[in-house]
Amino acid sequence: MNYFTKNKWWAIAFLLLIILNIATLSALWILKDKNMGRGPDPKSGAADFLVKELGFDSMQKQQLQKLRETHQQQMMEVRQGNREVKDAFFDLLKQPGITDTTVEKAARKSFMYDEQSEILTFRHFQQIRNLCTEGQKKKFDAVIKEVLRMMAPPKPGMDGPPPRRRDGPPPPPPQ
Repeated sequence: MNYFTKNKWWAIAFLLLIILNIATLSALWILKDKNMGRGPDPKSGAADFLVKELGFDSMQKQQLQKLRETHQQQMMEVRQGNREVKDAFFDLLKQPGITDTTVEKAARKSFMYDEQSEILTFRHFQQIRNLCTEGQKKKFDAVIKEVLRMMAPPKPGMDGPPPRRRDGPPPPPPQ
């Protein structure tokens, strides 16, 4: 009995820690399930950043929304065209004895869509800049590169390690 009274406080502390751990793990598990499927708000991002940074009024916000919708539609059409051209380009692999001239010609078609995409994006931001007051234009000029970085695809290697090859050892680490 003397042993129990001596270590009673340690046993109580130990049980309390176990209960706290179970409660913490349960809370994390429940909260994880509630937040599943929730990604970033689709309306957030570069447009919200611009609205906030430039201090757009309600009329400018409406005009920006119309510009975004038009731009997204145009870009969707360009991406679709580019996808079709690239499919045709790689279908050339099926043809034996294809000439370099034919390959280069098909590749140029894909580059045309890339160029068109860049021009559409440039014109889109030009139109957004035209929505701005003179004071907002100065701020726009200061933040446009940050906006473009926000919209850019992630850099290679930024989203985790490359997949391992299944037919041999892993590739050597980069130096």
